[in-house]
Amino acid sequence: MHPPVALTRPWPEDADDIAAALADWNVVRWLTTLPWPYGADDARDFVAVAGLDEHAIRQDGRLVGMVQAGRVFGIWVAPDRQGQGIGRRAGVLALSRLFLSGATEINAHCLVGNDRSARLLDWLGFRACGRTVLQSRPLRDEVQADLLVLDRDTFQRRHSIALMTPRLRIDAVTPEDLPDLHRIVTLPDVARMLLRYDPAMSLDDVQPLLLQGALVPPLRLAVRYQGQVIGIVGLSEGPPPRLNYFLDPTHAGKGLGQEMVAAVFNEVVARLDPSEVLAGAFVDNDASRKILKNLGFRRGDDLELQSMGRESPAPAAVYRWRPGLLG
Repeated sequence: MHPPVALTRPWPEDADDIAAALADWNVVRWLTTLPWPYGADDARDFVAVAGLDEHAIRQDGRLVGMVQAGRVFGIWVAPDRQGQGIGRRAGVLALSRLFLSGATEINAHCLVGNDRSARLLDWLGFRACGRTVLQSRPLRDEVQADLLVLDRDTFQRRHSIALMTPRLRIDAVTPEDLPDLHRIVTLPDVARMLLRYDPAMSLDDVQPLLLQGALVPPLRLAVRYQGQVIGIVGLSEGPPPRLNYFLDPTHAGKGLGQEMVAAVFNEVVARLDPSEVLAGAFVDNDASRKILKNLGFRRGDDLELQSMGRESPAPAAVYRWRPGLLG
C-alpha cells in the first residue's frame, strides 16, 4: 500500500509548517541553498516564488515536505514523517509528472554522507555520474556532492503503474497476455461497447492497440484475477486524456469492473494531476455508465458513435471528470 500522499502547489498558509520542519538542523544541513537558521519569513518568501516544478507533499491536507522535479530533483520530508515511505511515493508522483511533460532525463546531487537521500535516489533509479563541489549556504562552506542522473526509460522500467487491490493485480501488458486479451476484445458483446475493435480482428490487428506503455499516456494496464487476465484499463493521449477499459463478460456482476477502473483512475490522478479526463459510453452500456458516475464523472454531450463492432451508429454520451466535479 502506498502512503496516502498528494502533491499540490505550496500555499501561503503552509509557511508555518515549512518553517517548523526546516527548524531542524538535520534536515537543513543537507540542503545547500537554505539560510540557517530558517524562519517563517524565509518560508513565506519561498512560497511566493516557488516554481511550477516545486510540489508540496501533503498527508491529510497538511504539508509534510517538498519535492522538486524539473531541471533538477530535490526533496525533503519533515522529521516526524520520515521513515514512512513518503519520500518514495512523492518522488514517483513528481517524476511521473516530469516525464509526462516530455522530459527524457533529470539530474540530482547528493551531499556525501547523506545516506538517507542516497538510498532514496538509488531506489528511484538515479545513477552516479561524477562528483562535484558545491557551496553550502547553511554550512557556510564548500561540500562534496555526488552527481546523479535518471532517464525516462530507467524510471519506466522501475516505476510503471503496478497496483494491487483486494482481488486484482493490475500492471503492464506483456506479449504473453495478448492471446487472452484478443479473445476478450473480439467477443461481440465486448467489441460493440468499444470503438476500435471488430470481432473479426486478428491478434496482429489488436496488438498495437493493447501492447502500450504503463507509465504515461498512451497506457494500457492488464487486469489479473486469480492468475488470469480478465481485462484492460487504459488512458489514451489527450488533451484531455480519455479513460477506456473492458472486462471479460464471464466476470461481470462481481464488482470487478468498478474495482479495476477505480484503482487505475485514482493512481492516474495522483501521478499525472490531469485537469480533465474524458470517457465515452454507449447508452445501452449500463455497467460502464455506472462505473463512471461512481468515479465522479459527469455526463456531458449526447451523440451517436460508430463502433467497429456495430453495424450502425448508436446513441452514446461523453463523460467528463475534473477535480472537485461531482458526478
